Amino acid sequence: MGERAERRPARRGGGANAVSSAVYQVIAAEIARRCAAGGVDLCAACAQADYDAVVPADYRLPDVGRPRALVVVLGNSRALWPHVRDAVARGDDDPVDAHVTRVVTEAVEAALAPWSPRPRAELRFAPEPPPRRVALQRLAHVAGLAWLAPSHLCVHPVFGPWIALRAAVVIDVDGPDPVPPIAAPCDCATGCGPALERALAAGPPQGQAELRERWQLWLGVRDACPVGRAHRYDDAQIRYHYAGDRTGS
Repeated sequence: MGERAERRPARRGGGANAVSSAVYQVIAAEIARRCAAGGVDLCAACAQADYDAVVPADYRLPDVGRPRALVVVLGNSRALWPHVRDAVARGDDDPVDAHVTRVVTEAVEAALAPWSPRPRAELRFAPEPPPRRVALQRLAHVAGLAWLAPSHLCVHPVFGPWIALRAAVVIDVDGPDPVPPIAAPCDCATGCGPALERALAAGPPQGQAELRERWQLWLGVRDACPVGRAHRYDDAQIRYHYAGDRTGS
């Protein structure tokens, strides 16, 4: 299990008191605060065992020494877009993933620095190949961040499907009790379900012309969801993510 972390008095201004089992709330909140400043504004927490129990073995998270280790799942709404736009303007080769990796890594380092001994942390990003891949949509569902719909959209209760999942962080402190299942915020049978069927029926694109048409079909799946329409990505962000078009960024 490892040692129990204590706050360093020099960093927190108090005695070096043993931390309660709710230490995960302090750490997760600090990671969330720091990530939000970089546009990674969605955060939720669960215990590793609750995620590992619902995924195949090759999607499980790395073992940090305790079964119910804290897992923080991170994502973004359209709040990430100004940061991506700035990265494109600078000529960055990988505007999204490079920015997210830097923001999350720095946030985790800063959030864990005040604790002694410093808890071990393992970071996983989307997308990573096996054996590092994580079922981030399932993790978001287990953590109560977003509902995993039959259409394979992750639907946030406020932002709807206009989110992206970016990273998972496993930390060697006790995580929370199982999170209550998130309620379905919409009815896929009358919303995104028919749109998904149309997109699947079209098949894979052949050439650039069909590619433009196909991504619009997949965009239609998101647009069909009634939740979070006020938080829809703007046209430049949509073209960037779906068609790789940087001209409007």
